[in-house]
Amino acid sequence: MRRFFILLLCAFCISLTSTWMGQPALAQQELSVATIERKPFAFKENDVWTGFSIELWQAIAENLGVTTRFIETETFPELLGQVEKFYADAAIANISITYQREESMDFSLPIFDSGLMVLAPAGGSASIFDVIFNRELFMWLGGAAVLLFGAANLIYLFERHRHPQFGRSYWSGLGEGIWWTFNAIMNAGFEIATPSSRSGRVLAFGLIILGLFVVSAFVAQITAALTVGQLTSQVGGYQDLYDKRVGTTSGSTSASFLTEKSIRFKAFDDISEVFAALEAGDIDAMVHDAPILSYYAATEGRGRFTTAGRVFHPEKYGIALPSVSSRREDVNRAILRIREDGTYEALIEKWFGGDYQ
Repeated sequence: MRRFFILLLCAFCISLTSTWMGQPALAQQELSVATIERKPFAFKENDVWTGFSIELWQAIAENLGVTTRFIETETFPELLGQVEKFYADAAIANISITYQREESMDFSLPIFDSGLMVLAPAGGSASIFDVIFNRELFMWLGGAAVLLFGAANLIYLFERHRHPQFGRSYWSGLGEGIWWTFNAIMNAGFEIATPSSRSGRVLAFGLIILGLFVVSAFVAQITAALTVGQLTSQVGGYQDLYDKRVGTTSGSTSASFLTEKSIRFKAFDDISEVFAALEAGDIDAMVHDAPILSYYAATEGRGRFTTAGRVFHPEKYGIALPSVSSRREDVNRAILRIREDGTYEALIEKWFGGDYQ
C-alpha cells in the first residue's frame, strides 16, 4: 500500500511538472469572441461566420490550440462593451486601435492597415431636369410670359386698324400679337409685320432692346444652374461634405472624425441602416472604413455607388481584449507566426487581392 501511494505521488508530480514546463496555458480552452456583421471582415454565410477577420482569428485559435464560440452583436458600442465588461475573451471585426479605446481595453498587434473613405452615388452629377427646372428659372419663365402677353395686347391695340392680321377678332389678333412679339424679342426684327403707328414702333424698339437683356439673362441663368448643379452634386472627398447630408455609424472613428472636422452628420446604430439611407436618397454620402465601402461598391452597390477621393485618416485594426488581458502576449505571438508562415498574406489575397497592402 505504501508503495502504491509513492507511485501515485510520483505520477502526480510528473503530471504537474509537465503542465508547468510544456503544456500551453490555453490548450483545450474555449474562448468567447464577440463580432459583428461587417463585410468583408465578418459576416454570416449559411449561418456560419466567415470573412477576413474571422478566418484570421481561426488561424490564431489554431496556433493557440483553443476553440472559439462567437458572440454576435448588433452595434459597435455593444461589440466593444463585450470586452470592456469582461463578457468576452476577445472581439474581432474591423476594430480601429485608438487612444480612447486603449484606455478601457487592450489591443493586439495591428492586423490590418485601413483608413476612412467617402461613398456616394455613382455618376454624382445631378439630372439636367433637376438642375434646370428650379424655382429661379420658373420665375424667369413667368416673367417672360407676362412680358409676352402684355406686349401682344399692346401691339394688338396699336396696330389693329393698320394691319389686317391684327384687326380680326381679339383672340385671333392676340395670337398674332404673341407670335409677332416673340419674333421681335428673339430675332430683333419685323419679318412678320413692321409697325405703322408711332406707339407700335416705340414698342417694337423697346422689345428689341429688352429682348437682348432677356435672352442673355435667360441663357446666363441656365448656364449658372448647370454649373452650380455640377459643383454641388460632385463629391471628391470629405472636404466636399460640408453642404451635404452625411451618414455614418454612432460610436465609430468616422463619427469622431466628422465631429472633429465640424461636418454635420446623422448617426445610425448599424452600418446596414446607413447603406439603406444612402440607397433611399435620405443622405447624399456616407463616411466609414475604406475597405468596407470599397467592398460594398464592388459588390452590392456595383454601378450605383462609388468611393470618392482617396483614403484619409489612416488607422489600424486590432483584436480587442479585456483590460490587462493575460492572453495578449499569446495572441500577439500567434499573429507574428501567422505573418511569418504566409497565412496572413494568403488571407489578404483571398479577401482583398494580392496588391491591396
